[in-house]
Amino acid sequence: MKSHQSVLRVLAIPALSVFAPHLLAAEIVHANSHLSSDHEIAAHWGSSLAASGQAMIEIEPATGILRYLRVDVDGLAPDELAHAGPNGALGPIHFHNYPQGGPQFFVQQLPGTISATERGLRLEVTDWKMDAPMVGQERGLTAAFVIQEILDGNAYIGLHTTHTACPQNRATGLENSCAAPGTAISGHIQVLTQADQETLPKQ
Repeated sequence: MKSHQSVLRVLAIPALSVFAPHLLAAEIVHANSHLSSDHEIAAHWGSSLAASGQAMIEIEPATGILRYLRVDVDGLAPDELAHAGPNGALGPIHFHNYPQGGPQFFVQQLPGTISATERGLRLEVTDWKMDAPMVGQERGLTAAFVIQEILDGNAYIGLHTTHTACPQNRATGLENSCAAPGTAISGHIQVLTQADQETLPKQ
């Protein structure tokens, strides 16, 4: 599921002088995502969760910094999130790529703050120097690979909740338990063009 889009490039100050490199701004890539149970990954897990979400993403590829990420989810409280991975190390919300479970599949853990809102919840991450993905680094995958997959239109956001059954991952000998919670809502990460960016509401 590849999407070939022109990457929005923003240079705050033209690179005209070698005498003031500290004034030069790195390129920023803007992207967004709509999360729901209708997306192919959540649908694969059999999710019927009615919650939905929107994500805004700003990344500096040259520095590997996630400048800003905001995920707003309606119809879901923070205590309904399920942390994936051993001892919940991966958290409840991640970047992934297609195909799920493929040879270069990654789970990019995300730091940040999750808070309750009037309509659901919000995750915010600011100025995070991205780490190698916890799932994938054992195969040599890096943060730069994750960023490139986002730029190439081959990434999505997955959100895990306590609602989603995952019988194919049920822990041996335990009734109604999951070794890794299934994806409840997910959404393709769409890199924005200049025209796309100009239509977004001002913050």
